[in-house]
Amino acid sequence: MGLGLLHFDGCIVDDDGRPLLESDDGEELTHVEPGVAVALGSRPMESPGTLYVSSRRVIWLSDADKGKGYAVDFLSLSLHAVSRDLETYPFPCIYTQVFDL
Repeated sequence: MGLGLLHFDGCIVDDDGRPLLESDDGEELTHVEPGVAVALGSRPMESPGTLYVSSRRVIWLSDADKGKGYAVDFLSLSLHAVSRDLETYPFPCIYTQVFDL
């Protein structure tokens, strides 16, 4: 795992399965995207889950394994590339860059 990428503990979600935000620090949910599979480096792609973007973190939670997820604090997010080249990766995908704290 890259520096700043943390396993997201399943016990830090609310009753609806959404991540608990640090509202005392002003964290707000800005976007929710269901049906997102995550591939980290050369590791196998994770089964689909839900991607949450808050004002300070990106959080991905698995739909299949409710205790599995990843989170990273960030300074900025940027879209790096969109790829439909199946020789590069077996599925169309979006590459992002996360500049962490």
